[in-house]
Amino acid sequence: MMLKRPPYISIALLSAGSLAYEILLMRLFSIIQWHHFAYMIIALALLGYGVSGTIVSIVQARLLARYRLVYLSCAVLFGLSSLICFQLAQHIPFNAEQILWDKRQILFLLINFLLLMIPFFFAASGICLSFIQFQKQVSKIYAIDLMGAGLGSMLIVLVLFVVTPSWALICISAIGILASASAVLELNIKNKLWLGTGLLFFTGILLLCGKHFELNISPYKGLPQTLRIEGANIIEQRSSPLGFISVIENNKVPLRHAPGLSLNSTAEPLKQLGLFTDADNMMVITKYPDNLQQLSYLDQITSALPYHLNDINKVLVIGSGTGTDILQARFHGIDKVDAVELNPQLIDLLKDDYKSYAGDLYSQANVSVYISEARDYLIRSDQNYDLIQLALIDAFNASSSGLYALNESYMYTTEALQTYLNRLQANGY
Repeated sequence: MMLKRPPYISIALLSAGSLAYEILLMRLFSIIQWHHFAYMIIALALLGYGVSGTIVSIVQARLLARYRLVYLSCAVLFGLSSLICFQLAQHIPFNAEQILWDKRQILFLLINFLLLMIPFFFAASGICLSFIQFQKQVSKIYAIDLMGAGLGSMLIVLVLFVVTPSWALICISAIGILASASAVLELNIKNKLWLGTGLLFFTGILLLCGKHFELNISPYKGLPQTLRIEGANIIEQRSSPLGFISVIENNKVPLRHAPGLSLNSTAEPLKQLGLFTDADNMMVITKYPDNLQQLSYLDQITSALPYHLNDINKVLVIGSGTGTDILQARFHGIDKVDAVELNPQLIDLLKDDYKSYAGDLYSQANVSVYISEARDYLIRSDQNYDLIQLALIDAFNASSSGLYALNESYMYTTEALQTYLNRLQANGY
């Protein structure tokens, strides 16, 4: 029986799932490895699409003769492989830091590529065959494909505000199954009852897998290393497209995080909770002191130098995070502190869950908080400051891992530094 109408809804869902999977892999690789591997995902997707086009062009006659079955199989296999292939990839002992001296790591990286390419291959094959099968409706199929891709790209960002990246992967697998169910109806495939039962069965398996699905984070990242210390445990986790946040506590071996602290310091850091973004980039939530003099150790780290060079009255902290730089300004009696932070999760943590622990730092009278990108805030603002302080969150990681030598940041470009200088008072720093 000739088909008159392409499976538009199924194609839209398949395209949405494919693009959502691509974006989600960027987020997942930033967590389980390092952010540099997020950039390979675009090449990975294109590789899957390229291999698909090659194979379809070679055996298209055989595939088109069984279009219904092949398209349905591609949709089902996309849904299943998007979850299974990622879980298999997590069990490959790939370690980026050993790639220069351990030749096996190149093989492990190649296997990662081939595994994670498979879902893109199936999605592309289904869509490519539809273009060939329905040549008179190519423009409509292309429009539906683009609409689905755009919708998937937007939805995955919204979904990541609600669920963790691992559950988002379950959702994408479910989209593949939903695309399969839609194809059964749109392509008028026989034995709908059996197929529908099978698809529901696979959906149930996906939901059960979600309960036992955990991210296998590289043991060389900061969070796993810290959790190896006796007494350390995770007390809270939050996720969004801006980062996967983990808060840790250790009542046996207290955290003593004060980068740049003088060896001649006469005071110890206060009690702290560790906070990791994407399992690295450690910051600390400092317990607010009963007496500001207990913060004297913050006067013996390198960032305290400007306070001793000039009278500072107005401070801008860029990347205020968990508020250590604000505490330093409080210790020095600064009248006005403006804090700019891009990730609202950090602000919410200190304002809500750890309000009493951190001393309601972001709600104090002399502190103003702006959730914004630093350069955007300064361009819109007409304020000038005695001190603009950049929280160098990534600087301390750079000294411990050569990977971070490639960590780009628009906070340190020529244009950014010119913007900062233009917002300083005459004798500002």
